[in-house]
Amino acid sequence: MLKQFSLVFFVLFACYVGVNSRELKHITKELEVDAPAYEAWELYRNLGLINIIVPKLPNVQSTQVLKGDGGIGTVAKTTFVPDEAGNSSYTEEFIVIDDQKKGESGKSLGR
Repeated sequence: MLKQFSLVFFVLFACYVGVNSRELKHITKELEVDAPAYEAWELYRNLGLINIIVPKLPNVQSTQVLKGDGGIGTVAKTTFVPDEAGNSSYTEEFIVIDDQKKGESGKSLGR
């Protein structure tokens, strides 16, 4: 079953595959997971992926939730290992969460 995950996951995924943070504008990727959609969404919806993926990403120092519990208005900051361009972090606010379509959108609050 193919499901689209949102920007938070793809920022982390892009770091894992070596994309520089200055290149991150819009990343979309679909992947198949061996789990029912409701289980995958529940893990993602409740910020569970941050705890699972971040420790495995060599280009990410940390991710922290600055405000909220994963719902609309949640603010999350990802701190990268500094690159040549000096990019070191990305902060995002979750502005749309659609449990029916299992999708999430956010807006950048800067670096």
